[in-house]
Amino acid sequence: MIMKYSFFILYLVFIFNSCDQTQQDYNVFTIETDITSNAELTLSKYFDNFRMIKLSNDSIMGEIEIIRFENNRIYISDGKSIFIFSDSGELLSCFNKRGGGPGEYAGITDFVVDGENITVLSRSIKRLLTYTNSGECISTQTLDYWAQAISPTVENVYFLYCGNEFDDKQKHKLRRINNEKEDSQYLPVDKKYLNFSWKSNFFKYQKSLYFFELFNDIVYEYVNGGSIEPLYYINYKGKNIPDAFFERNFNDVREFRMEYDKTSYAHGIFKFSLNDRFIMFGSSYLKKSKLTILDRKDQISNTFATVKDDVYFNRSTPVSFYYFVDKHIFVPLEAFEVVEWKKVHPPAEPFKEIVDSTKEEDNPLLLIFDFKK
Repeated sequence: MIMKYSFFILYLVFIFNSCDQTQQDYNVFTIETDITSNAELTLSKYFDNFRMIKLSNDSIMGEIEIIRFENNRIYISDGKSIFIFSDSGELLSCFNKRGGGPGEYAGITDFVVDGENITVLSRSIKRLLTYTNSGECISTQTLDYWAQAISPTVENVYFLYCGNEFDDKQKHKLRRINNEKEDSQYLPVDKKYLNFSWKSNFFKYQKSLYFFELFNDIVYEYVNGGSIEPLYYINYKGKNIPDAFFERNFNDVREFRMEYDKTSYAHGIFKFSLNDRFIMFGSSYLKKSKLTILDRKDQISNTFATVKDDVYFNRSTPVSFYYFVDKHIFVPLEAFEVVEWKKVHPPAEPFKEIVDSTKEEDNPLLLIFDFKK
């Protein structure tokens, strides 16, 4: 699948939770969201520190699936290998440990960087494997449950997201791993909801960790030392999916999706980020992706349907795809797309030299920028 340039792609995913009941049960901050808005976001209004990085071609990767940024290094997975780059795009290391033997994974479902080590989740064989940056396996943990996402590490703690699959050994959606040992479980599974696969469920900012799901309009915060607490409620002003819709006991994902597409409901939350001033998250309404930004200074939110790139290529695109990594925002660009764009949308300086030197067979380029303060 071609990775499209801009700022959000909607995947068919995952847990269905009753948002109205959650809002009633907890005192959370409500973010009012005008999901019907078709406004355009101008990049330079909310972001700065714009960069473009050309990734080394020393080892050619497939389509980017996961990006992490730790220790001033860029960690990328294409589902088969781990690539480690410097913050200027130089390849520092890469490894592929696919297989069924000791120290090997069937595929990279998700991964987390902890200091100089990388922990890989391989869902299909229920394994957590920890490697050095050079690919040496230093530990393997076999799970007795299905996990589908792994959180960033906060003070030697990370979480595994298990979705809404229920059996005798899996009764909670989140499991906390503390110093490499599971010690707590959070958010009970509700057996009446369907389960979907999704690997973007966590965001880390400084020492805080946030958890979110599609079809659940609550963002949770991990309170260090103990609990997962609801923090934000996304109010789509009459467009939130009502409890009664989830209670219809759909047979499968396809049936749910077909019935949902007949409605005018909105849903979130995919891709969530914040800093000291802004909160940003993605939603879907009438099969279109929307991006909402709340300015915490004046408590005003704005929702956007398109993005005006007035920095790199001077073009407008629908809200589509990006990665939030700590305080940075990463947008991967396939090299062959960049070669085509420059014919119609000449790049701005100082990015022209990088774009002009790009060939169709090269590794992707990365756009990186930050929230304004």
